[in-house]
Amino acid sequence: MVLFHRYRIPALSPHQVASLLASAKLEVSQRILAIETEFCFNIAATDPLHEEEHRTLRWLLAETYEPDNFFHESLLIHRPYPGLHAIYEVGPRMNFTTAWSANAVSICHACGLKKITRIERSRRYRLQFEENGSLSPDEEQAFLSLVHDRMTECPYPNTLASFATGVTPEPVRVVPLREEGREALVAINTAMGLGLDDWDLDYYTNLFVNEIKRNPTNVECFDLSQSNSEHSRHWFF
Repeated sequence: MVLFHRYRIPALSPHQVASLLASAKLEVSQRILAIETEFCFNIAATDPLHEEEHRTLRWLLAETYEPDNFFHESLLIHRPYPGLHAIYEVGPRMNFTTAWSANAVSICHACGLKKITRIERSRRYRLQFEENGSLSPDEEQAFLSLVHDRMTECPYPNTLASFATGVTPEPVRVVPLREEGREALVAINTAMGLGLDDWDLDYYTNLFVNEIKRNPTNVECFDLSQSNSEHSRHWFF
């Protein structure tokens, strides 16, 4: 597996940059003079691409009418800037593949790029400061909060080298419902915060003990909790 990067400028339109700059000056620091942006395409492939495959990928990612805005190196990092600046990058969390990536990979495969397994698009921001300007850690967090969704995205301290999360999933556990009865379900309901009410507890105890005749797993209990949530089932309707 190889991971490489391609870049396209800008990530935001001039109007969006102007709006972000105004918000950053108001909510972060008046020392911010300007903001530049770019997209970083983080591309995973099973093997290195050949020259023709790279040309096809460039054609797909460069946008039809803006091929000159597509680069193999980051302009924000490699293009010189005489004053003080800082670069921040945000993008999707690694623990799930985005819908954008799924569509992009599907298009790549349709164009013969079978080696591509995942493409995630992150955004980079170069903040330019007046002389002796910089952001404190609190100001950095304030700026990052303006430019990413904490639920689905996160800051990238360094250029991605892998899509691996480094997190090992907990093993699946069996809930001893048939041996211990309803109290086993009550215990995992409390421990995992599943939000099952008395009716749910009675119903699922009967379902597994008397009808399915087996114990549920902790994964199944969590799934039942989500399926029965107000958001999923809309009980009020």
